[in-house]
Amino acid sequence: MTTAEALEPLRFYHRPDDPWSHLLAQCLPALLEVYRLRLECITLPFPDLEHAPRPEMLARHALRDARDLAQYHVLSFPQRAVLPPAELALLASRALLAPQSSADYLRRALALGDALFTGDAPRVHALTAADAMPDEAAAHRLLEANHRELLDTGHYHSGMVAFRGMWYWGIDRLAHLEHDLLMAGLRRPERSVGVLRRRPAAEWPAPPLHANGGAPVELDWFCSFRSPYAYVSAARTLALAARYPVTIRPKLIIPMKMAGFVIPDRKRDYFRMDAAREALRHGVPFGNFCDPFGPGLERAMAAADVAQRAGRLVPYLLSVMQGVWADGIDTASDEGMRRLSERAELDWRDVWPVLGSQSWRDWADRHREELAALGQYAAPTYRLGDWVTWGQDRLWMVEQKLRAALGLAADRVDTPAWTSSP
Repeated sequence: MTTAEALEPLRFYHRPDDPWSHLLAQCLPALLEVYRLRLECITLPFPDLEHAPRPEMLARHALRDARDLAQYHVLSFPQRAVLPPAELALLASRALLAPQSSADYLRRALALGDALFTGDAPRVHALTAADAMPDEAAAHRLLEANHRELLDTGHYHSGMVAFRGMWYWGIDRLAHLEHDLLMAGLRRPERSVGVLRRRPAAEWPAPPLHANGGAPVELDWFCSFRSPYAYVSAARTLALAARYPVTIRPKLIIPMKMAGFVIPDRKRDYFRMDAAREALRHGVPFGNFCDPFGPGLERAMAAADVAQRAGRLVPYLLSVMQGVWADGIDTASDEGMRRLSERAELDWRDVWPVLGSQSWRDWADRHREELAALGQYAAPTYRLGDWVTWGQDRLWMVEQKLRAALGLAADRVDTPAWTSSP
């Protein structure tokens, strides 16, 4: 048995025009130096509509998000990045589908990514000119086979690492991956953990002169009772108002499934598993789930009007989200809604008569339209001025943008304990 055969396999699912894949690929050489691993690289096509129902929105969001992440981490991504044309992305995929070592794959993937995201078509052609690569028809067949293999294995998206049956998406889950590699005893004794490095705070985006000019600072938080990530980040999001002079405006939306999106089982299962480990990292109870889909969600939305009028919307949101995701409380039952309402200090005599109301649909539709206008469709989404981001993973960045808007210096706040610092 050779040394390579004795190493534990780590699978990297990469797409050359995926910004998150490009950032993750930059971290993998360091990961291989720290841990005893054998890397396998698999090239993927863009996910199908079942798993990426708004492909253009997803692509543009990924581009913006990668630009933001590179400003705070020791990573490279062009701040004027462009969406690569499909024909160039396919050419890069063909080059990566050619037989090569994992080290050569990573070097080529990073070079091609740099060229793709800067719109340097001549560079892409130069990087692929001498390759013995499959033709377009064969490339499409290989990409589709890789996509089917990914689905059969249990996931659906690029920018993923698989290890011992677990999935780790992008640089945001490298801390979880390193934790599991440590527990597996795979760290090389002469190496230190922490392959994802934050830039020193002094290098983070500086607050603008005069900041917001004294205008009120408002943070829009698009949330859903059925989003596990909205729940995991809810208390931390709302706590920002206790630390800063900011008005947080919760904007409830109906969940994607009730908006007509199909959520495949593998996508649903990954979200719940991933949200559970994020909840564990942040000390949030999670797991005793009672699905509010349908009438239960409608009743919870209707009661939000009562909470708003009573000035108890924030405690009501926290009560319902915890009830759904941690306490196993059925919002479709009167007993469940009474318990959740009274926990938020609402009078049940005010709540019960409105549970069948449909007036909430007007503001929920407006919130959904606002979200779409921002180029987003899922919760939690944050908007601060003209800056928008998605996901509970970005709450630390929301706080940095908030500090900048208030004219405050960058500071290491809300940084998860598992994220390495320089």
